[in-house]
Amino acid sequence: MSKHHKKFLLLAHTLARKQFGKTFPNPSVGCVLLKNNKILAMSSTGINGRPHAEEKVLKKAGNKSIGSTMYVTLEPCYHNSTYGSCAEQIIKSKIKEIFISKIDPDPRTNGKSIKLFKKNSIITHVGLTSEKSDQLNNFYFISTQLKRPYIKVKMAISNDQKIAWSDYSSKWISNIKSREYAHKIRFQSQAILTTSKTIIKDNPRFTVRKKNKIIKYLPIIIIDNFLKIPLNCKIFKSLSKRRIIIFTSKNNKKFIKLKSLGCEMFLTINSKTMRGFNLNLIMKKILSLDINNILVESGGIFFSNLLSSNLIDEMHVFKAPFNIGKLGKSMIINKKIEDLSLKEITKRNFEKDIYHYFLIRK
Repeated sequence: MSKHHKKFLLLAHTLARKQFGKTFPNPSVGCVLLKNNKILAMSSTGINGRPHAEEKVLKKAGNKSIGSTMYVTLEPCYHNSTYGSCAEQIIKSKIKEIFISKIDPDPRTNGKSIKLFKKNSIITHVGLTSEKSDQLNNFYFISTQLKRPYIKVKMAISNDQKIAWSDYSSKWISNIKSREYAHKIRFQSQAILTTSKTIIKDNPRFTVRKKNKIIKYLPIIIIDNFLKIPLNCKIFKSLSKRRIIIFTSKNNKKFIKLKSLGCEMFLTINSKTMRGFNLNLIMKKILSLDINNILVESGGIFFSNLLSSNLIDEMHVFKAPFNIGKLGKSMIINKKIEDLSLKEITKRNFEKDIYHYFLIRK
């Protein structure tokens, strides 16, 4: 019997996975409604997190939901949404049974909906296929637990773990196949975190592209202690299409100018070096801006500072088959990847490049 229920929960997970990257800051949730062994409706979380998957499914099913069974990848919300909480809507729909993959850690819900279902005589099961929820929405669970955004790092490195030549003479280390996959990682992120140094050196667009076509403009968060970012850099050309958030210690004419252009400007503690920033406070501020899934694209110094502050959750590393040499710019200051406590999740080849997906062991 559990195989039967697992089948429909896995279908719900598939729906959630297809929508991932479009629902931030909410997790991507899948939902299936079944009656007499026939699917009445199925759906996933809407764009930017609304409407919820359960709302969409119940609306599609209408009165047919009476006596049905719901399969959902995360505990339905207990807090109010447009038409009341999902938990209230489920009770009103008179379903008889519900299978929930995982409890929602959000304090507004966190087991409250499950108690409500049981109180209203809905047969309630929790935990089947919970590992699938963990895998897909890990960012949400970690962010809720740590009260900061989930932080990923993406880097292209040489075989001797350098990210650039000493004079930054070459833009690309990874090959085109690796770079295409890197855009998928961007797509599955809510925002990019970088530094003014990276923007000055590379002048990136930081768009998400597919077959050379821009499909998404991610918000960009910039750490710029002394407000050195050039006003003519490429990212400002897309300011009307995305948020640009800047943390700096300089409250000057340039600060006022950037704010007037539409940038979200935040003053930090004045400091002479990058290490003077309280990165933990910055991360809490970013979370308060409804951003909970960050992709870091920067140099080795900032990466090393994040590491030393225990502010990295996962790493995506594309390793090219050549050496740059000892004069090249290191991925990590005074360390190698082998010195880190990592759990390798995925390893694959993109032609001669080798891609590694690591989780940081806490």
